Amino acid sequence: MNDLGDISDPDKLSTISPKKKNPKGKYIYSRQKIMVINLYKDILMKSPDIKYEDLVTDLSKALGLGRETISKTIAEYRRTNTVSSPNKKRVKQSLFDKIDDLDRNGLRQKIHSFWLRRELPTIDKILIAVNEDPSLPNFKRSTLYSTIKKLDFVFEKRKRCSVLTEREDLIVWRRNYLYNIRKYRQEGRQIYYLDETWLNAGDCVDRVWKDNTVLSKHDAFNKGLTTGSTNPTGKGKRLIILHIGSDKGFLPGGLLCFESKKK
Repeated sequence: MNDLGDISDPDKLSTISPKKKNPKGKYIYSRQKIMVINLYKDILMKSPDIKYEDLVTDLSKALGLGRETISKTIAEYRRTNTVSSPNKKRVKQSLFDKIDDLDRNGLRQKIHSFWLRRELPTIDKILIAVNEDPSLPNFKRSTLYSTIKKLDFVFEKRKRCSVLTEREDLIVWRRNYLYNIRKYRQEGRQIYYLDETWLNAGDCVDRVWKDNTVLSKHDAFNKGLTTGSTNPTGKGKRLIILHIGSDKGFLPGGLLCFESKKK
């Protein structure tokens, strides 16, 4: 017995459910496109004089597909003599594309807060500060690095304006030194060298993050940001280091290291 019943009965035709339409925006695959082309050829064979618009309308009603989908499928077949499935590959979004402008601005403010505290922001410091803030998304170190670069921060060498000068008395001292050192070497003396240096508490690295979107002090003020890190002032505690040695190494017991008490 036919499960569909006697479809020749006009009374039973009214109980048949309407045709299913393809959901709007849903891809159709090559098998569906082949059905479109087969039916398209069949209609043309039976009615070669049919208008193209009427043909598309009939196919749309028969298959439950949109007129635009039918037209594109026929056009693809006429152009390539074949049909293809849709490209289902999606471009994977980065975390930078997923976060909104509020999160991006919060991340920018977090970096500038280091400069406001006169601290140098490093990736590790920024990562800890951002991940501890519940209002910002959590980052991995590599993801944070790429996100900061997309926010137009750059990692560059610190700028210093230095001028090399030499006094005449220093030139005379150097000449006397070279004369004496040559004499002592000829006499076979053991020559010791004495030098002094210091270490500031404010010493820092020479490469820092810079925000290229901040164009000037006025621009930074309007945006509520900063112009970046400032050069160390030299204030604070200082260690004085003094040592003596020769070509045989440092002299045992010759190290003098103490904290400076004067400004």
